[in-house]
Amino acid sequence: MKSLMTTGVLSAALVLMAPACRRAEVADSSADRDAVNAALERYRQAWLQGDTAIALRELSGDVRFLFPGTPDLDSAAVHALVIDEMAKYRIPSLTLKRAEFFVAGDHAVDVGTYDEIQAPKTGAPIHGTGRYMTIWRREPGGWRIWRFMINELPKT
Repeated sequence: MKSLMTTGVLSAALVLMAPACRRAEVADSSADRDAVNAALERYRQAWLQGDTAIALRELSGDVRFLFPGTPDLDSAAVHALVIDEMAKYRIPSLTLKRAEFFVAGDHAVDVGTYDEIQAPKTGAPIHGTGRYMTIWRREPGGWRIWRFMINELPKT
């Protein structure tokens, strides 16, 4: 009796878990890749040109930034951060090097490295390098940054 009951419970659990474990269909259509690339370039150019409005338009309404050692930033905090950073720094150089990219349904994952120069209003320029992962989400009107993570690489 116990064996039949255990088998039944395990079978039911497997049936319920199978859809959750199924890998999302991964499609890397050139149209989606091109659309994300265009959105990414608009976002990058916004930083290079100090255009807060354009940068904010590329963010999802429920964007979250996830930085090491700090609490996650919700949409309001992300908007405040972008506005604050653009007020304090000019970004004369921002280079992104993609390592991996794929589209799965209405989400796209972009992983790579960045190299940037931040020029504060006063003081010496700051050179930063690190890794990034951006999750884009297809929304009405285009692809938007939904989740963003970076970590700085150690200075060498």
